[in-house]
Amino acid sequence: MSKTKRKVRKSFFPKKPTASNMMYYNSLVKVLLVIIIIVVGFVFFHYISFNHHRVKIKIVTTYKDRYIIPENIVFLGDSITHRYNLDKYYSDNNVVNSGINSDTIDNILSDMYNRVYRYNPSKVVLLIGTNDMLKDDNDKISLGIESIINQIHKKMPFTKIYVESIYPVNNSLDNSMVKNRDNNRILELNGMIMSLCKKFNFTKYVNIYDSLVKNAKLNEEYTEDGLHLNDKGYDIVTEIIDNEVIEDNKNMELNNE
Repeated sequence: MSKTKRKVRKSFFPKKPTASNMMYYNSLVKVLLVIIIIVVGFVFFHYISFNHHRVKIKIVTTYKDRYIIPENIVFLGDSITHRYNLDKYYSDNNVVNSGINSDTIDNILSDMYNRVYRYNPSKVVLLIGTNDMLKDDNDKISLGIESIINQIHKKMPFTKIYVESIYPVNNSLDNSMVKNRDNNRILELNGMIMSLCKKFNFTKYVNIYDSLVKNAKLNEEYTEDGLHLNDKGYDIVTEIIDNEVIEDNKNMELNNE
């Protein structure tokens, strides 16, 4: 006599609501909750650990965004800006570091969308020109800075533009880094930049040079290589930026023509 094997239908979700099934469901729910908590915790930890330095500014996607986003500031420039730890100094502000090593005026002009426009800044802090001194005369540098200013204002007429003075150098520390940059020429160029800012009612000149210089050179306390700043140097810069830019709520004559 042959034995007939009964086929047992196994299901991950049993249909009959027996007491054992209810215990099974309760256990399944608890397991799923634990998995969800672990996944959410991991995502949160990953964001805090690895993405805290990401830009806090919303990217512009529509035209109306430029009028509803709260104040945010783009620092635009070369390696001196790139090395500026904005998260450290401006943790309570919406800031973005748009500085790139070895940048020149032409580099910025060729990439204005990615460097400026996409962040919809209410303020732009521009520091550029020291690398241009290695190849261009002061007149050309001044015209280049004016071009950057005009393009920002044309595209974003409600944006305030702050132009920093070129920082002093110290060729007694590392002449291979400073190269043919000269403080007398920098002073001349800064005078041209200051006049340029006075020409436009939507720009402001920010004099950093005078606070960094000692005995006609970049103060050795503020630099390691005679060109770039150390933390003490950036402390000085931040004091000035705080007063001249961050706390500056004076109305510039802006328009959307």
